[in-house]
Amino acid sequence: MPKTLICLFTTASVLAMGLTGAMAQEAKEIGIPDSDYSLEALIEAARKEEPITVIDATGKIVTMAENFSAKYGLKATGVKMSGQDQEQVIAREAAAGNVRTDVFNMSNLPSVTSQILPQGFGISWLAPDLKDKIPAAYQSPAITSNNPWVFAYNTDVNGETCPVDNLWALTTEEWKGRVAIPDPLLRNETMFWFNQLATHEDAAMREAYKAQFGEELTTDEASATAEWVKRLAKNQPKVTRSDTDVGPIVGAKEEKPPIGFLSAAIFRDAKKDGYGMGICKEMKPWIGQLTPRVAVIAAGTKSPNTAKLFARFMMTEEGMAPQLGDGKISTNTEAKMPESEVSGIANHVDKLYVNHSETSQDDFAKLQDWQDFWLQHSR
Repeated sequence: MPKTLICLFTTASVLAMGLTGAMAQEAKEIGIPDSDYSLEALIEAARKEEPITVIDATGKIVTMAENFSAKYGLKATGVKMSGQDQEQVIAREAAAGNVRTDVFNMSNLPSVTSQILPQGFGISWLAPDLKDKIPAAYQSPAITSNNPWVFAYNTDVNGETCPVDNLWALTTEEWKGRVAIPDPLLRNETMFWFNQLATHEDAAMREAYKAQFGEELTTDEASATAEWVKRLAKNQPKVTRSDTDVGPIVGAKEEKPPIGFLSAAIFRDAKKDGYGMGICKEMKPWIGQLTPRVAVIAAGTKSPNTAKLFARFMMTEEGMAPQLGDGKISTNTEAKMPESEVSGIANHVDKLYVNHSETSQDDFAKLQDWQDFWLQHSR
């Protein structure tokens, strides 16, 4: 495993050990009990059940479901769906008592720990035979992977060096209208990140301001982070529906292409479509964020053992392989990112912001506040 990935696990283990108290899910077993668990027993029980539907925010879930079906002879159908839509589906199906979606790989950890698990819409389960391969910080709830989101630039125009090396530069006149981001109102992970920065790293945001402008920050806002968010919103960013739309904007053949905020997976699209894109590896205080994804099994699934088997599959290198090639980082310490991964994010993981999972409830509680704040200043 690359040194940077080892660093990620070490850092995250320190930061995320606070998944206790109200965030902890009450024990609930579905399918065969863990006391009777073996992989063979789980497979045998699954063979008596109906096909399942599995959901993720990436289209790679389709391939993952196909690979699962081929491996175990069990039918799984993969469906791509945004994180916010996933939350609505699991809640509505649970309320209606008509569960049709069995497994979710959910990207909004605060929503999972504050709402979905406590309200009994879903459960989190980790296969007992994988516990020695998954760091404790990622076991409860069962986090399958971390998705790197980075600031990116056009290498065809700017060469090997990003033209921006400080988050505050994005709020200046030079970059007015030249920052492309998925709509934060449609991506809760962005809002959760704002709250994370304000809660844990506001001093670093103040230091970055001084490094950019040569003076101490003076603001009427509650935090330096809030001031940065306000200025970014007011600087007329190019807001898109998803990061799939951000990539082509960054890669546009123009004299002054924008900086973009997107998933490492979009670098694959850039290579396929023939435009140059690189990570803003010089960016301070961080080049982006890591967003965890959580395996959630619908509490009312009619195929609990098949669902558990798929949740286990996602926690292995074989199961997560289609996403590892897109820059996702498996929480399984034995899973390796392929050398063919396009973005090169494995070399820069230590520059990404790692969530403090112990305060994810606060992220969820303040979601609406940050949404209102962004809406107010982006008009």
